[in-house]
Amino acid sequence: MKNLILLFVLFIYFPGKSEEISLAYDGESLICYQKPYIYIIEKGQYRTIKIPEMTASAPIPFKFTDTTFARKFTPASHNLFKVNNKIYLADNLGGMVYELRQNELVRIDQSFEHKMQINSASFTFDNRIFKFGGYGFWSARNFFTYFDLNSKEWEAYSPVQGDQIPPGLFDVNQYKNGDEITYFNGMSIDPFDNLKFEKNQTVWHFNLRSKTWENRGKTALFFGNNPQNFQYKNYYFAFTDERRIIRVNFSDNFYEIFSNEAVSSKISPKMQPFVENERIYFFANNHASEGIDLVSISLPEFLGNSQSKEDFIKIDFWSTYSSYFNLVLGLILLGLIAYIWRKYRPAKPTLITDKNGMLYVGNAAINFDETELKVLRFLLKNDDVPNSELLELIEQKGVHFSHNIRLKNDLLNQLNLKLKAILQVDVNFIIFKKSDTDSRLKVYRLNKHYFKVSEEFLND
Repeated sequence: MKNLILLFVLFIYFPGKSEEISLAYDGESLICYQKPYIYIIEKGQYRTIKIPEMTASAPIPFKFTDTTFARKFTPASHNLFKVNNKIYLADNLGGMVYELRQNELVRIDQSFEHKMQINSASFTFDNRIFKFGGYGFWSARNFFTYFDLNSKEWEAYSPVQGDQIPPGLFDVNQYKNGDEITYFNGMSIDPFDNLKFEKNQTVWHFNLRSKTWENRGKTALFFGNNPQNFQYKNYYFAFTDERRIIRVNFSDNFYEIFSNEAVSSKISPKMQPFVENERIYFFANNHASEGIDLVSISLPEFLGNSQSKEDFIKIDFWSTYSSYFNLVLGLILLGLIAYIWRKYRPAKPTLITDKNGMLYVGNAAINFDETELKVLRFLLKNDDVPNSELLELIEQKGVHFSHNIRLKNDLLNQLNLKLKAILQVDVNFIIFKKSDTDSRLKVYRLNKHYFKVSEEFLND
């Protein structure tokens, strides 16, 4: 009660246009900026400070209808969001969501305190409250959830399946630019030891519309997710244990280190600083009063002098280009296999030759019977062979003429199929046509391009 009275006196005492407001702070309040007000949520009341006027409201006591909730309510364990001009408080442990209606906190969710997204990153998008990552029960999350203000339920915001997805992350820094959101310098869990936490410097980019992840590389330096870290325009400001201020420019992916211990040594983590009209607003520890002072100064005055400027993201070429490299390597390997196969494969014979009165394809003898060899030899020696001369080679004495014709046709078809199979080509080796001298006569011709035989074989 003493702190509340002192806080009330201090708010009345300080003038509306002052550049500094002092607060007695008991460590249990939630302080958050949602334009144009700083909201100070205490256990039994809340108040606002309007920016840039720096004017404070009188304390507004909460009206609690649930005495159990009133007793257990700890403002510092919640995050504050503004959606459609309404103020909501979401439990950091996950589950519960409350709406601030004038002087009453009304629970609106149909959930429970699941403690599965501790230290998750939160933001608002598309009139919904989002959370990413978080820690709970010896594991870390790598997905988004959102609170649907219509159904009053937490839902999963599933990414499109792809070949890139981050590990479970918590205490991670978050930079949001419209539909694009980037996570970097967070903590993950050793995949082989669930009790061991690891620093994760991978930069993960997510598109909230297309729901796709992209690995952008690794940060050149690691700084933790200090409660004071904040975003302004395309800059991300971070604070180190060495009292340095780091400003990351996400337009060109450079970072600068600033040194201004007069500010960085006093800035309080009770509220995340914010910038309006190039003036930064933050709470500073007042060691004399043991309270905190809301201070407003120009951004250059806050930063001090720049000490260095370096690349912030180191491209991980393997992660970024491994798929292209594997594709090129695969094509080269296939080309090499094809080259070796073509060079060292057994040569397919392309000609029929003769040896000792027999025909061969390569080193393999071809099994032709006596009549087939006689017909082939005759066709090789002559260009156009009349039908009557072929009949003389194969005719059987004492049988009908039509039977001999059938024998001749069968033999020529068999020869044609055998030569095709032996040389593995789709070519008709024996063709017939009308005679050039007498169109009434049918003559036969052999395709001799596939033969290289000796005179001895022809005259045998």
